[in-house]
Amino acid sequence: MKAVAKKNMSFGSSPDNQDGLQLKITFDEDTKTAYGDFTCHEKFQGQPDTIHPGILSTILDEIMMKINEAMNFETQTGELTVRFLQPAFVNEPLHLRGWFVKKNKKVIENRAEIENEIGKIVARGKGKYIEAED
Repeated sequence: MKAVAKKNMSFGSSPDNQDGLQLKITFDEDTKTAYGDFTCHEKFQGQPDTIHPGILSTILDEIMMKINEAMNFETQTGELTVRFLQPAFVNEPLHLRGWFVKKNKKVIENRAEIENEIGKIVARGKGKYIEAED
């Protein structure tokens, strides 16, 4: 019996998950930086007109996971720390940015930020990712 490949249904980045965020994140190999743009739909709001903090956390984690994937690290999120600096609004263009920090044995550390259209950072995250066992 032949194994069937599973569809990627990631909430954050899969284009096949119609209920997800469908983030489009690009990785720059030279700078070890991930980046993208995103405008959040109203269905992901928390308080009126603002993006739910859990969605912002997901976006930060997805940016940092994209870095790991692009650098061929097979990882799982071990720790995610998020600072919410000001409200992020639905239907407002956001700029996403993340970068590789370091790797120690099986732990990869990355950072990420979400910036609004006037250049203010609305959320900042740092993550520790555990590399899969061989």
